[in-house]
Amino acid sequence: MVRKNSFFVLVLMVVLFATSCSRNSSVEPPRDDNSGEKWANQTNVDVNGTDKNVTSGDSAELKDQVIPRVTFPAGEYGRLARKGRGTVRGVIYLDDGYGAKVYGKNTRLYLNPVTSYSRQWYNQSYIKGYKLSKADSRLYNYLKFTTSDGNGRFAFFGIPSGSYYVIGSVISNGQKIRIADKISVSGGSTVKTTLSRNTN
Repeated sequence: MVRKNSFFVLVLMVVLFATSCSRNSSVEPPRDDNSGEKWANQTNVDVNGTDKNVTSGDSAELKDQVIPRVTFPAGEYGRLARKGRGTVRGVIYLDDGYGAKVYGKNTRLYLNPVTSYSRQWYNQSYIKGYKLSKADSRLYNYLKFTTSDGNGRFAFFGIPSGSYYVIGSVISNGQKIRIADKISVSGGSTVKTTLSRNTN
């Protein structure tokens, strides 16, 4: 009887010890952060059109007038697929018109799904050069990020089908020049794009 009780106590101690160790050493798996704040705070991405050192579209500089953003369309974004099989490859550079190119080396690029929210940014900020009010932090949950290599080449993987603005910037003569293009991804296809602007 004493031997059985000792065996039971020993087994109980082993179970309790193993449970305690597993609690203390458990590592929570990575998860998506739906707040969007981590992107807003940790990434060097200009989606607000408020940087006076960034030129947009055909504008020589951003205009002083600040345009309020439309209300963030949560339902529209909620219908977007979050995972996919598409690939987007490209290169980003400025062209002086005489054959010389300034490549966007090690620059951050991002894909922004085409929605009523991003169309306002494209039309008002990128094309017309107006500043927009601060972007809703929820937007950052729907952007895809990558970084170009030393030759301005970049790639995005696992992209869902849909239309996107692919956006990056190149620094030339101390000025950061934003370049954007609209693309469409379908299924597991590979889309190739060239982000370029003529500096003349």
